[in-house]
Amino acid sequence: MISEKRAKKERCDGSALIVVLWVVGLLSMLIGSFAFDAHVESRITSYYKKRTKAQYLAKSGIEIAEMLMAGSAEIKKDQEKTEEFEDDQWFEAKKRLKTGASLMGIEQELGDGKIILDIIPEPARRNVNMLKDDDWERVLEVGGVPEELWPELIDSFNDWTDKDDDPRMDGAETEDYYETLEPPYRADNDVLDTVEELLLVKGFTKTILFGGSLQVLEEDDPVVISGIADLLTTYGDGKVNVNAAPMRVLMTLPLGDEAELVARAIIEEREGEGWIDDTGSDEEEEDYSFKSIGDFSGRIPDAPAEVRNYLSVDSKTYRIKSIGDVHGVKRTVWCIVRYANKSLTILRWREEEQ
Repeated sequence: MISEKRAKKERCDGSALIVVLWVVGLLSMLIGSFAFDAHVESRITSYYKKRTKAQYLAKSGIEIAEMLMAGSAEIKKDQEKTEEFEDDQWFEAKKRLKTGASLMGIEQELGDGKIILDIIPEPARRNVNMLKDDDWERVLEVGGVPEELWPELIDSFNDWTDKDDDPRMDGAETEDYYETLEPPYRADNDVLDTVEELLLVKGFTKTILFGGSLQVLEEDDPVVISGIADLLTTYGDGKVNVNAAPMRVLMTLPLGDEAELVARAIIEEREGEGWIDDTGSDEEEEDYSFKSIGDFSGRIPDAPAEVRNYLSVDSKTYRIKSIGDVHGVKRTVWCIVRYANKSLTILRWREEEQ
């Protein structure tokens, strides 16, 4: 009888122990879950705080750009760093901007983050709305687009932007092409508002604009092209800022049979041997930029006379890219602005996360 009671008691004790263990296990899981949730929420909160700070830093970069533009308007192209500018850490950046050149990779620490800023004259690109057929051929050649595609691309662009509805030999208009698509749409018959609008034009694909692998004919191997979007803009009077245009854009100009050599000579001549490193350094550097088209002609004698009609030496429209970086969390503000009469006008604005 005693042994039965003892056995019953031991069974009860064992059951109680199991229940206790289950309760402890469940509590441990709940506490662990709460701790994990708290950790995740803390990480998310920290990320959004950094993201918000980075966004404000990126917007602050636009204010720095406006300050530099205003400052550049107050100095001369050949301005030396006199006592008046002795304490101005931005003097060389302002002076370079005054010459019409680009400013790349300027960094400014602010709080627990930093701003990374590029200011590039928009006329460092070709205005797509002012390209003639021979300009298009050079643009497509620099972009690596196979020559057999050129007639369709050029005629289709001309049909898209002209005022009539008559298709060219290799082009396309609303009735014969765009209305047959799904969904259908109409040819704009006007200038492009953005370079990306080219994607609506017959023949222009993302690969042709932005580069990549391009299959021309099924029986041929695909070719890798660099694309043309970085060569084009929809702003400006069509003249290219020779103090800011990169090698690829210079190659789209009518520089003759030795175009690559002439383009390289232009860059070497305008930058000199010790050109500014574009970081806002306060070390004064000699200015090698072209002061006028006459100055360009005198220093680049191998350039065809025709090319002078394509060039300018300054800018009023700029492409600004400002990155706010807070411990690796980045936000970017990208915009195109016009600075004139001591006033900054935003023409395009885009915010994005890196």
